[in-house]
Amino acid sequence: MIALVTGAASGMGRIAAQRLAAAGATVAAVDIDTEGLAATALRSPNTRTFRCDIADAEDVATVVERIGAELGPIEHLVHAAGLCRVGPILDQPLDELDRVHRVNYLGTAHLCRAVVPGMVRARRGTVVLFGSLSGWLPSPRLAAYSASKSAVAAYAEVLAAETGASGVRVLCVCPGQVETPLAEGVRAVDSAALGGLRGADPERVLDAVDTALQRNRPPLFLFPGSSRPLAWARRVAPGLLRRAVSAGTR
Repeated sequence: MIALVTGAASGMGRIAAQRLAAAGATVAAVDIDTEGLAATALRSPNTRTFRCDIADAEDVATVVERIGAELGPIEHLVHAAGLCRVGPILDQPLDELDRVHRVNYLGTAHLCRAVVPGMVRARRGTVVLFGSLSGWLPSPRLAAYSASKSAVAAYAEVLAAETGASGVRVLCVCPGQVETPLAEGVRAVDSAALGGLRGADPERVLDAVDTALQRNRPPLFLFPGSSRPLAWARRVAPGLLRRAVSAGTR
């Protein structure tokens, strides 16, 4: 299997790339951080690294074409690259809003437009997109991130509807807080933004992804661990949950 993993220089992307390589896949590890990519691929002969800015559509198209030429058709996409910037909604600089949107949402669109048509032609393939519980349950001072992840969820739903008949499987993973460098970066800027709580183990999140993909009909949206009851509470008691989140992030 040829697998493309974005955000592979650290965090969830690194772990996903290493797990796929250990399972025997040929992995194209993609990130803008070349030093981190080298660490991910260390002692993994079936991992190739490719520098790419997913916010740049032309860069994505070029790298995907190169992966196809050097490794073969991409059969499995794990899009874990993401960016978070913290700030009050009315004061956050517009360039930060733009960058978060371009990486998290448009990056998703760029990857899918470059990779999924080949899967459709082959009538098989798996697309794993990382959304977030934040896309369903926005939090104070995380407007840019929450809005971009909500857009990813909507994109995934439409992608699944338009490609489902071709045999392509789409899974949008929506975890709550996960202990990755992204979470550490948020805490460094605003220690209260994540409610002072520790997040999930990324390995457990990826275990849930593997379990979901083993089903004959995997769900479109996966809420692993504690994100499931919170997603349910968002539907049945949104006001109460909103007040709880606001109080916890002051």
